Amino acid sequence: MEIADSSNLVDIISADSNYEVLLAALQTPEALSLLTKNDPLALAKLRGLKLKQQLIEAEGGCGNSEEIAQMLGVSRQAINQRRQRGKLIGLPRGKGKYLYPLWQFTDTGKTLKGLETVLEQLPEFDPWMQITFFLNPNVRLENKTPLEMLRREKVELVITSAIAFANDEFD
Repeated sequence: MEIADSSNLVDIISADSNYEVLLAALQTPEALSLLTKNDPLALAKLRGLKLKQQLIEAEGGCGNSEEIAQMLGVSRQAINQRRQRGKLIGLPRGKGKYLYPLWQFTDTGKTLKGLETVLEQLPEFDPWMQITFFLNPNVRLENKTPLEMLRREKVELVITSAIAFANDEFD
């Protein structure tokens, strides 16, 4: 395999995180050539990884279990239990570790009002789909995101929207 040209290398090493370094390296022409030769779905998989990274960074980013536990004044185990019971969204990061979107919490260190009730309507969806629901504009919510509406304490509207989302009722 050829070494990537210097402009690609500068882009790669200037990435903010190891994950971004890996994504940048995988997107060099040399790497893409190898990847697509071995896996015809490689480009689609890379797009999926980029979208996941965007979801992780959206609305203030994420915190790990320890950071969230400290913010809420509870144990790491309590955070894990809430995630397992579907009361918080935790994004799997390998080896039993999770990232928790910070938008789930208020400035005062509480869970966003209505979040748990809305999550109860989305039990069949993985955390990535749940986040997608919260962060994308919704016709039923006048093209506002469910997250924006929860912040405005329009919980019932978001619950109705979540039920429709769970039942594949798209407008």
